Amino acid sequence: MPLSLQQLADQLGHRFQGNADLQISGVASLAHARTGGLCFLQHKKYLKQVADSQCSVLIVPDSFDSSVPNKGLIFSPNPQFSFARAIQLLSPAEVFGNKISGIHPSAQIAESAKLGERVSVGALSVIGENTEIGSGSKIDAGCIIEDNVTLGRHCLLHSRVTVAHRVEIGDRCILHSGVVLGSDGFGLALDEEKWQKIPQIGTVIIENDVEIGANTTVDRGALDDTVIEEGCKLDNLIQVAHNVRIGAHTAIAACVGIAGSANIGRHCRISGAAVVLGHLSVADHVTINAMSMVTKDIKQAGVYSSSMPLMESSEWRKNSARFKSLDKLVRKVDELDRQS
Repeated sequence: MPLSLQQLADQLGHRFQGNADLQISGVASLAHARTGGLCFLQHKKYLKQVADSQCSVLIVPDSFDSSVPNKGLIFSPNPQFSFARAIQLLSPAEVFGNKISGIHPSAQIAESAKLGERVSVGALSVIGENTEIGSGSKIDAGCIIEDNVTLGRHCLLHSRVTVAHRVEIGDRCILHSGVVLGSDGFGLALDEEKWQKIPQIGTVIIENDVEIGANTTVDRGALDDTVIEEGCKLDNLIQVAHNVRIGAHTAIAACVGIAGSANIGRHCRISGAAVVLGHLSVADHVTINAMSMVTKDIKQAGVYSSSMPLMESSEWRKNSARFKSLDKLVRKVDELDRQS
């Protein structure tokens, strides 16, 4: 969907410099851009790459004051964010895929299901009884949406998404392939040496503008609900256990595990392979670095880390053995301090 420099700048709400009629045909990195391409520049240290690039237009910071011959400029307070918006405008098929239009003949839709206007349902997808699908939503091939589900407007479900019974999903949500919402939480009661399954009778509530990556699972609540608040972004291969609550606009990277009944605050960032133990609370505006284990409440905003850095195995074994004596060493040092 080509746009002129002026059209793109107007849609982004930014000022521009250059030929207003210059045509922009797509987006690319600086190294691989061609004539008609749009790139972005976050820092002046990349000006050498700009000079070598064949791109036609650059999104640059508002404070940008360098000369870039033969290129149009769009000025933005956040060039990377504006570039992301530009991708949606210039390459919608790349963002949303070439989804089918209408209902595929092989889709199975219950008679009691209610579909809004312009809903698309792909091949072999199943929609259960009393389920409601909002207008403009697209459901790709092989999805299973069980009974009594509510799916909002303008949602996008990629292939093979499973949404279990009674799950509620807001507007403009994106679920990538293999996502499972509303599977049973890991609830078990031990009686002597036997495990008894605890029925999971809560559900999952996904608020507006949430995106969930491929093969991520969100368990339904045991009694209360599992809730992911508006604007959250979850990466691939994340496990969200029953009764977890994730605050608005929190971003979570791949392979994170969040145990049951944990409460994650708003505007948090959880890096890859981190673990949050159950029944803990994490304050708003907390960043948890990669491979960290949260073992107690985090009550104040900030950046938190744990785990041991990578080292040679022989050194790791020695240090690991010494950790066992750490408490004894601390007590000895305290005792020496009192004696001095």
